[in-house]
Amino acid sequence: KIAAGSSSHVLLQGESGTGKEVLAQAIHNASSRRRGPFVAINCGAIPRDLIGSELFGYEGGSFTGAKQGGRPGKFELASGGTLFLDEIGDMPLEQQVALLRVLQDQCFTRIGGDKTIVTDVRIICASNKNLRLQAAKGSFREDLFFRLNVISIPLPPLRERQEDIPLLFNSFFENTCRKLNINPPDFDPAFLEYFKQYDWPGNVRELQNVVERMINLANGSRIGLEHLPEELLTPGQIKAPLPDRQLLAAVTAEKVKIRGLLEQNEYQEITDRLFAANWNLSRVAREMGISRTTLYKKIRKLNISVR
Repeated sequence: KIAAGSSSHVLLQGESGTGKEVLAQAIHNASSRRRGPFVAINCGAIPRDLIGSELFGYEGGSFTGAKQGGRPGKFELASGGTLFLDEIGDMPLEQQVALLRVLQDQCFTRIGGDKTIVTDVRIICASNKNLRLQAAKGSFREDLFFRLNVISIPLPPLRERQEDIPLLFNSFFENTCRKLNINPPDFDPAFLEYFKQYDWPGNVRELQNVVERMINLANGSRIGLEHLPEELLTPGQIKAPLPDRQLLAAVTAEKVKIRGLLEQNEYQEITDRLFAANWNLSRVAREMGISRTTLYKKIRKLNISVR
């Protein structure tokens, strides 16, 4: 809500599948630019020699294969609205220079043209990389990072917000049944325990795909543990018959034990880093590649005493 009420640039950082474009769209829809266009471009999916023409457009005949009459770029198409630059960490350095110049001057020219075009767009960027670390390594321009990092919103991975899993499941379940035009089948809530124990490397996007896969496998019948994808099962259970509740409880207890050991290791790592950094939280967060907010949450969760 704070980001939507501002005209400043926004930087969204989080793993793939955490919903960065969904959040960008939500910010746009709640902003004063909501009646304008929302234009998205994936900077990592376009060949490096075409990013310039995609962003700024080109005049006819400016290069081989250029359309007669030219073509507007994303900055022109997003005029009066929001331009969403996804995976900006993959943008080539030479185009980062051009983008920085546009952000500073609020104008640009098409490739092959000489007419100055004034921009009226709000920039929202997203990256699955830690751009601060990328800037420190020299693979991302530091001046561009500081220009973009005005309102920074870290998106935590799904494994760090397990309380959201039932809410997301219900939403995806209803939407998928509506999309497939079927009556919502009954389901065994026991499999949600497996959902909570899984690490979800693909985050929310993977959860959505798993829900749709299970609905299709059930084919209108009750959804149960037998419809769980193999990757959600522990190695010893992959080809086993339907687990009963006693086995489910044993597996859950074992995973709780494993989680406790992992938390002990994490506790030791954070305390060691804090001691080495003389309790500088910002430095420790940078070294671990996480946000300061995430580090605070871990400290509270692990009950670490901070000086």
